[in-house]
Amino acid sequence: MPMFYGPGGPYALFAGRDASRALALMSFKPQDLTGNIAGLSTSELEVLQDWEYKFMEKYVKVGQLVPEKKRAEHKEGQNKMQEGQNAEGNREQ
Repeated sequence: MPMFYGPGGPYALFAGRDASRALALMSFKPQDLTGNIAGLSTSELEVLQDWEYKFMEKYVKVGQLVPEKKRAEHKEGQNKMQEGQNAEGNREQ
């Protein structure tokens, strides 16, 4: 069975990113491969919702895309926590 969303698959460009706009517009254009849904019509938003329902029925959710800014903030928080744990460990020695 072909992997439609895997490397080299016909829909690989949709994998691993928020492609909401492209799905709503049923577009394969690179400029539409974004999560920006501003300016979409009601009917385009309904198309997007239909895609969401189809994906939820067919596939198991294995992760969630996190915006780059939130990912950086999370990583910074982890680093600070780790630094605090390292400093605490050094005091106990």
